[in-house]
Amino acid sequence: MSKNGQPAYAARPAIAIIIAALDEEAALPAAVAALARQTGAPPFEAILADGGSRDHTIAIFRRLTRDWPSHGRGARVVVSHRTGRAAQMNAGLEVARSPIVLFLHADTVLPDGALRAVLEVMADPAVSGGGFSLGFTDSSPLLRLIAGWATLRSRLLHVHYGDQAPFVRRDALDRIGGVPQVALFEDLELARAVKRAGRVVPLRLTAGTSARRLRSGGIAHTALRFAWLKLRYALGTDPDRLRDQYRDVR
Repeated sequence: MSKNGQPAYAARPAIAIIIAALDEEAALPAAVAALARQTGAPPFEAILADGGSRDHTIAIFRRLTRDWPSHGRGARVVVSHRTGRAAQMNAGLEVARSPIVLFLHADTVLPDGALRAVLEVMADPAVSGGGFSLGFTDSSPLLRLIAGWATLRSRLLHVHYGDQAPFVRRDALDRIGGVPQVALFEDLELARAVKRAGRVVPLRLTAGTSARRLRSGGIAHTALRFAWLKLRYALGTDPDRLRDQYRDVR
């Protein structure tokens, strides 16, 4: 054990996976299991950046990862003293030891071979980051349409949102000052900054994410509402005002 009570692991991990979570005891096990199944993966560390969960999120994460150090994989928990996804992501970044950082939603499942593919892409020093194609873990014609559009957008514009498991070179993150501290659309601001820092590579592999956010308020209604918030943000509306109108189902 290390001095701070976290599991110690010797090898410097090649990739840090930062999972910003709040009360995610139901969704988290699938995301962690997908990490454990990665074949041919480089040494990696998973960092649960918790926002003050009152359920069993932290206990479940620790239980599922307790034998990882014996397999050359690290796992640790950091609790953010500030609320919000951006603050949690930055709290995880503060303890990450890896040259590559991947931000993973607690309800997103990486495909097998994902970490190996990230390492291969990032071997090119001109690449600042990238992300995955989007897919939903449950399906409907409308969800397939939304996922297809998101994937096409990322391939055309080289911008990946949070549910596409974006990955970034650590030194690029340091140059841009970490994850932008905005109340909403921190993933969009991060994606834009990463794009300015170097070449962005969209991977063909698909990350499967839950459609619970869309289903919670009706798929079409929620998608249109999110598009409206994004338009208002682009027109200069204060993100703090927009955040008050957006119910984030994690």
